[in-house]
Amino acid sequence: MKIRLIAILALAGLLAAGAIAGTAIAAQNEDQEATALQGAKVTLAQAIATAEQQTGGKAYDVGVDAKGGQTRIVVETNGPKGVQTVAIDAQSGQVVGGHAGGEED
Repeated sequence: MKIRLIAILALAGLLAAGAIAGTAIAAQNEDQEATALQGAKVTLAQAIATAEQQTGGKAYDVGVDAKGGQTRIVVETNGPKGVQTVAIDAQSGQVVGGHAGGEED
């Protein structure tokens, strides 16, 4: 009985530690995205408008991808062609990628 209680308490401690670490990582990612957007010439509103015009759909999600020194604004839309993902260069406003379906991992 005591061993079972110890195991339950240990599991609860591990779950709590994982939740705290996950929250810290998410906050760090948000900080990196915000920093990347500070130097952007394109606003989120402009990127959304570009994606909606490109796909004919309505935006339902937007995010920032700041990998490899290039900042992209990634907009997901849903419209006549279904879910579409459009990647927009945050400096030029040009569409630099996209595909059918949600954002790839």
